[in-house]
Amino acid sequence: MPSTFAALAAAVTTFAVTNIDDLVILTLFFARRVLPRKIVAGQYLGFSAIVLVSLLAAWAVFAIPHRWIKFVGILPLALGIKELFRNRTESVNAPVQNYSVVSIALITLSNGADNVGVYVPFFAIARAYIWLVLATYAVLIAAWCFLGHLLGNHPHVLRLVDQWGHRITPLVFIGLGAYILVFR
Repeated sequence: MPSTFAALAAAVTTFAVTNIDDLVILTLFFARRVLPRKIVAGQYLGFSAIVLVSLLAAWAVFAIPHRWIKFVGILPLALGIKELFRNRTESVNAPVQNYSVVSIALITLSNGADNVGVYVPFFAIARAYIWLVLATYAVLIAAWCFLGHLLGNHPHVLRLVDQWGHRITPLVFIGLGAYILVFR
């Protein structure tokens, strides 16, 4: 990395590229009226785990076997199936309480296999700027949560989620889990 600016630009780019899919999930959580503090805490906890795994892998110069990474897809697949068959008797305007900080963190972590694949070599080459990269990621997580909140509270998105959310959310989780299991 030739400069601080280059490290900052690379940090922003690697974060954005590896977390576009996470923005969709954040938007769904906010639109489903999960408590914002749970979403933000879960996002930071899950992303911290992704970064920790990536840092350890970059430091120890080992790669997580590809065949193991795909098994993290079981978590969103199971959550999606559970959500698909969940009793729909609660009010559509009531907050969704069944997502804990830990479950949100685990969904974030399970969605992070591509992050680890990108971050390990990036952290290895950007080691002189690692604190700048990590600080940038921390700020960008907040920005991602804010953007997910904005999108999740947009009238059109709310209307769509109120009408179809009980079908969309499980299908997104099932699709994410299947994608991870099959293609990663």
